[in-house]
Amino acid sequence: MPEENVLSWTSKGDRNHKMCQLTKGKVQTGYQGKTYHGSENLKGVMVQLKDMNSEFPSANIDFIDYTHRKDSVGNNVGRLDVLVYLNSYHAPWEYVRCPQTNNWVRKQNGSVAPIEEGYRMCYGGQGDSNSMLFDEFQELIQITEAVKNFLVEVLVPVKNGEYDYSELMVA
Repeated sequence: MPEENVLSWTSKGDRNHKMCQLTKGKVQTGYQGKTYHGSENLKGVMVQLKDMNSEFPSANIDFIDYTHRKDSVGNNVGRLDVLVYLNSYHAPWEYVRCPQTNNWVRKQNGSVAPIEEGYRMCYGGQGDSNSMLFDEFQELIQITEAVKNFLVEVLVPVKNGEYDYSELMVA
């Protein structure tokens, strides 16, 4: 992945601060003379891989567009700020008491779903004051599916030592 497409952050606020700098938001002075960059140019899709030590890693996908947007007749279109959770539901589990330690432990209580079927998505954060155009929603679904395909076709096979590196495309 190109280095300019990688960003490390410690929190969502830290990420947004860095993105506002990278997108050259208008420099402003706030309370007690602190300078910051505006979010008027903030736009992007941020993917955070998580649960990397589990059998089926997951991802949080943040879709953001804080630019000033208009529809085809010039009406304002709200900001886009959607968080999609792409989580593993491959193996249901429950908490049970360990007979040896009397501590609560996670125990699988069902069969493991096929790799593709076990990933499910939830989305939120948009709210009725931040409406989304239908083509934007379709794009959100396509990007989420691409991230799921990356988990299924690349990340999980790499973790399991089953990935064929000769399939990598080099640009």
